[in-house]
Amino acid sequence: MSGTNEAAALVDVTAPGSLPFVDFAISDFTELVAATEQLQGSEHWAVRTPAGPLVVGYEQTRQILRDPAWITVLSGVSALQAEGHNDIDFEALVSKARDMLPGAGDQVEMRPNLLSVEGEDHRRLRRLVSSSFTPASSESLRPFMREHADRLLKPLVQRGEGDLVAEFCRPYPIPVICRLLGIDDDDHEQFGRWADIIFSGLDADAEAVLGRLEQITSAQKELDQYATGLVADRKGCPHADLVSDLVQASYEEDRLSPDELVAMIEAILLAGTDTTRNQLGSLLAVLASQPDQYERLRNDRALVPAAIEESLRYIGAVRTTARVASEDLIVDGLFFPSGTTVLLGLHAAGLAQPEDGFRFNIDRADRAPHLAFGLGAHHCLGAALARAELQEALNAFLDVVPAYQLAAPVSWKPLSMGIWGPDELHFRVLSESAGNVEKETPGVIKEESTIRVVDSAAPDSENQWIKDAHAVRRVIVAGVPRLVNAPSFPPAIRLSHTTLRFGWALLAWKFLDRRLPEEQRIASLYRRLRIAAERLGPTYVKLAQLISAAEGVFPQALVDECSRCRDQAKPSKWRKIKRILKKDLGPVSESFHLFEKEPFAAASIAQVHSAVLKDGSEVVVKIQRPSIHKTVVRDLRVLAWVAPRLVGKIPVSALANPPALVQLFAETISEELDFRLEVANLFEIRRALATGERGRWATPEPNLDMTTTRVIVMSRVPGTPLTRLDSEQLSDEAARNLFRHMVDGLIEGAALHGIFHGDFHAGNLFVSEEGVIGLVDYGMVGRLEHERRISFLRYVTGLMSGDVRTQVSAVRDLGAFPPDADIEELIQKLQLDRVDFDPLQLTEEQFVSEFQTLLKELLASGARIPKELMLFVKNFAYLASFIQKMDPEMDLLGEFSAISAGFLTKHGFRVSAELGLSVQDLEVSESSFRRAAGIRDDVEVLTWRDLSNRRDEMQDRLMNSEANPRVALRKSGKQ
Repeated sequence: MSGTNEAAALVDVTAPGSLPFVDFAISDFTELVAATEQLQGSEHWAVRTPAGPLVVGYEQTRQILRDPAWITVLSGVSALQAEGHNDIDFEALVSKARDMLPGAGDQVEMRPNLLSVEGEDHRRLRRLVSSSFTPASSESLRPFMREHADRLLKPLVQRGEGDLVAEFCRPYPIPVICRLLGIDDDDHEQFGRWADIIFSGLDADAEAVLGRLEQITSAQKELDQYATGLVADRKGCPHADLVSDLVQASYEEDRLSPDELVAMIEAILLAGTDTTRNQLGSLLAVLASQPDQYERLRNDRALVPAAIEESLRYIGAVRTTARVASEDLIVDGLFFPSGTTVLLGLHAAGLAQPEDGFRFNIDRADRAPHLAFGLGAHHCLGAALARAELQEALNAFLDVVPAYQLAAPVSWKPLSMGIWGPDELHFRVLSESAGNVEKETPGVIKEESTIRVVDSAAPDSENQWIKDAHAVRRVIVAGVPRLVNAPSFPPAIRLSHTTLRFGWALLAWKFLDRRLPEEQRIASLYRRLRIAAERLGPTYVKLAQLISAAEGVFPQALVDECSRCRDQAKPSKWRKIKRILKKDLGPVSESFHLFEKEPFAAASIAQVHSAVLKDGSEVVVKIQRPSIHKTVVRDLRVLAWVAPRLVGKIPVSALANPPALVQLFAETISEELDFRLEVANLFEIRRALATGERGRWATPEPNLDMTTTRVIVMSRVPGTPLTRLDSEQLSDEAARNLFRHMVDGLIEGAALHGIFHGDFHAGNLFVSEEGVIGLVDYGMVGRLEHERRISFLRYVTGLMSGDVRTQVSAVRDLGAFPPDADIEELIQKLQLDRVDFDPLQLTEEQFVSEFQTLLKELLASGARIPKELMLFVKNFAYLASFIQKMDPEMDLLGEFSAISAGFLTKHGFRVSAELGLSVQDLEVSESSFRRAAGIRDDVEVLTWRDLSNRRDEMQDRLMNSEANPRVALRKSGKQ
């Protein structure tokens, strides 16, 4: 398995629709087994989840685990760092999340361990520690394991009931691990506390983890200090324990370093604790539903080892492990580009391995193998210890519990891709065999559970739709250069019409508005230009919408005026709309029970009507404007002819990059003209939004049988449009939560999935009474292919860490500067590394000079606005304007920290795998945000109101300056 030239002909897992999408809503183990069986029955050995590609095929998982070209996530971080792929300081990102929490302490150093190295480094560590991890050392602890288990079970049995997780499973592993390491009995409780706190960082609830971040960091530091002291003590005075063995271990005069010893102690404690707890709890949950098999175990203890192996296969606590492709790799017909991170479904793969694998059976003749302990170079070093612990715990339970049943349904932890098991397991001891107890819990799959989870996997038709749309999109993109290459002669009639419209607007402004005050006169010009665009038709309305995205590039008054084009377009006549419906769907009366002739929304490309289907379903129908395709083609040729002639005429137009703006416009509007692509966009963005909090977003459900290139029939998204919300309807807290969730969805879509909604505005966003965000209109999207997505991720993480060099490097790779632009020179010329600086503290003359210098250097550097970044900024600008209206006193510095910390907490492992760690030790603060806002370090709070006032003051200073393009435009109007 290796990268080859055949990769181009294979299925690229990063391509849209290449893998079936699965996002199961699982609340208990029965549903997990049902969902996995459904998944395995689909004959797909790899699927896409909100967390990334997931491999569920047994043979493919084995192949990847054995292949040294697939490396662990932590070693992938080290490899990327060593190769210098980027400049991200991931520790700085962790610090970023911690900065908002007072007293969190210093970042614990990442030490080398068996999971963070590969190749010869890994073989060296393995050789040095293997002699200490022998079956004999595990066997020697069996008497203590049994005695310890007996002590824990005694009060439970005496009461005849209790919570097995809290009183037996959770406290069981720590003393065993401590006895193995040689830790004093008095310190067992402290070790248990550290393990509990640190493992809470793997909670599926990211918000809860964020709230515990300070406590987790403190526990890590305390454990680190304890382990360091323990190593020093054993070096001076060896004991008969594992730590002493590791200290003395050698191979050809090579020994473990102090850092390696500390890392090994911490890994043993953490890796050997939570897995055993959850596996033991899961085993007892299964046996509660299998009284016959439990009775057989009591009567024949020789079956106990088989029962443990079957539990590891059937209900393994370790659901997945992650691997990173260190080069381009091919697995069974799928192509994984270098750097791709995949999840290996150890549990799912094991379930499907034997026949009837979705049933728990301790009598399997084939003794089906499992992957619970991994495979290959990273096979679990403590497998023998874990088996011994589980066997002794089960034997102790069998000794004192003749039979038992659940006193309440099992409470399972929130499903995550890591370690999973019961959170509560309340049981009741029975005096005799419970063979007649109804088998309800993990061992049996109920029919209603199967039905319940089916809808959580995307249907094959949806995936095929995405793949077909991807092929169509490629054809469209390939044809864009033909549309936007400047023609020698543009369409004469359309050019004349366009010139007349805009020429009349300019003449009317020059003569009719000449007596107005200067500021009103400029506002009137932009209003007249906007009206001219609307009268020219949908193409120019859409262009105005794009200009409204470029806040900070075009004059603010022009941006504000163009933003009025978002929702205000005159609808087409009903007779023309009816003609389209009849041609695409058949007579209206045959497809619909009721159809509203008047649209409730009309935009530049289409208008939307309410309707009721024959089955009574309320739907909305989006219909393309008549003859728009021909109009768009003519307009694009006119714009392509005009755009190059604007470069250099007005300074800001060079920065806005008119040809690139026309290309972006051509790509987006060409795709928007095929509604099949919009439906595919909807499916892909819905998958990206699934990365966030479940149930937070609502999207329409399209009727694929009633979708054509010009018509979409879909469900209605409930909620109140943002245009109708005001601060009285939305509390400050609700407004902040809404803002965070929308920003999260935007960032996660772009940085993690390479796709995001490109047209956030009040007409496309809704909020329900429950706080669910409704999102519609997927015609305009931002797409980032694999390499560009990685660049964007670097930009986002650089922004969060305050790393200016990373930000500039990333936007250069996105196209903001020429590919050969020198990063250090750009930073110096643009003064991007300047900190603790407030431009408003300059004199007016100094301020204007600074602006002139900045604009000059930007133009000299060949600066352009990348088209994807333009769409992203467009969305963020709208969110900013909305939340500024709702909560003008929101603390922006606090929100920046909260959003950064939340992103890191949820996606830190993926970020580390894709970007790696830098050796630089950067000081982390809100420096990037402070530089962008122009505030000094001593400013503790910055509100939207403050930011708006600062912007107004800056604009006032530039009002009469030659540096301001608006002034040049005003002067040209006077001449």
